[in-house]
Amino acid sequence: MTKKTLKFLLKFAVSVGFVAWIVFTVNWHEVWTFLKKVELWQVGIYVLLYMAGIFISSYKWKFLANIKGFNLPPGGFFKLYFTGTFINNFMPSFIGGDAFKAYQIGKEGKKYPRALSTIVIDRATGFWGAMILTLFFAVLNFNAIFTNPILASINLAILVVLIISLIAFRFKKALFRSRFSKYLPGRILDFYKEFGEYGNNSGIITKSIGYSFLFSLIGIAAANYALFLALGIKIGVLNYLSVVFLISIISSIPVSINNIGIKEWAYITFFGLFGAGSSAVVTVAILSRLLQMLISFFALPIYLRSKK
Repeated sequence: MTKKTLKFLLKFAVSVGFVAWIVFTVNWHEVWTFLKKVELWQVGIYVLLYMAGIFISSYKWKFLANIKGFNLPPGGFFKLYFTGTFINNFMPSFIGGDAFKAYQIGKEGKKYPRALSTIVIDRATGFWGAMILTLFFAVLNFNAIFTNPILASINLAILVVLIISLIAFRFKKALFRSRFSKYLPGRILDFYKEFGEYGNNSGIITKSIGYSFLFSLIGIAAANYALFLALGIKIGVLNYLSVVFLISIISSIPVSINNIGIKEWAYITFFGLFGAGSSAVVTVAILSRLLQMLISFFALPIYLRSKK
């Protein structure tokens, strides 16, 4: 059995485990009742906010790619980013969409390490942005968050990870100038050189995190809150913002297939701490997943043309 197969089977097992837990936890008759409440215009609002988030993310990637000399028009980056979401939704790993985007912009001149560095820094600043927003709203909602042992522990862990990752990024040059670097393959060193250039200007990282804030607030928080309102789920805005970015972080951890099961579990667990019913919030999670898959399916023609 190859490592790739074993990794897939482990992720599959995790997804099956979480899905089984959800199946026996949720009242599916209530889920169907909630789904029937949603009107088409409410779905339209979600789609607009979600697509706005995709546009912001593609523009952020364009900003990072331009620094490396990749100068496609905004529409070109949007098409590639949108196609990447299609691959992520229908392939067993989010790496597929990232590899596609890196290949498409780097294939001319075979500038693959340079192209990959744009993806890595895009991902990194996205995580940093989500972590900062999680901590920011946790502080604003201090009494509710830090009196709950689970939420307090998770937020403290996020703070530690954020500090360590930022320090590691800040002092990465010292690490690779050490004796350790001579044991690394040439391709890794080439990639590091490309990746490290982003750290030479702190304004690049700050601006990239700013785009991540904008995406998270519109494409994640606002879009999903529209579904909460559509289903009549009552939860305070500050309570909602205190956990929605935390859920996005947990959902992005690659321990299951396309975060199936993990996302739904996180919705039930963390929104449930503020009194939201499991049937209601899992309806939001499932509906948002289905809508995202349906929307991204419109990128199929672009993907098929690119394969030629």
